Amino acid sequence: MKRVFLWMAALLIATSSGAQSVWPPLTVKEMSGRAKNLSDFAPHEGVVLFVFWKTCCPNNITMLDELYDAWSDYADSSVPIHVVLVSMDDARSASRVRPIVSTNGWGWPVLMDTNGELARQYQVIMPPQWIAFDPTGRELFRSKVTNGMLDSTIYFDELTQKICKTK
Repeated sequence: MKRVFLWMAALLIATSSGAQSVWPPLTVKEMSGRAKNLSDFAPHEGVVLFVFWKTCCPNNITMLDELYDAWSDYADSSVPIHVVLVSMDDARSASRVRPIVSTNGWGWPVLMDTNGELARQYQVIMPPQWIAFDPTGRELFRSKVTNGMLDSTIYFDELTQKICKTK
């Protein structure tokens, strides 16, 4: 009888470990200043796309505009893509984030990574860079966007194709 219980416990642990979250225990700040766990941005379905960017580079702004256009066209798809902007601006330039985001009307959540902790966690050195995760926190896609509007559409299409393959 004891062996049966041990076997059942081992089986339960083995099956539940496959669905465990791999989100790092990291606290991040939203643009509003509210602190949240990184896992709070995990989608219930679809993927979350973290877009690392800085306000000092016009290429980053162009990339976000083009991403918004591509994302808006895709928004009705069966696999939702939840975009979260991650501003890599330091404390001196962080005050520029809110005006740029509100002027462009992107409407996505914005995380302020002024100390670079989130960027270090995911080895992001130079923005713009995209990293997509499934609901458990497993990385599905990564790209370094280099040419604004040209790359944004290409990489977004590549992301959507990858999502459809893993679905």
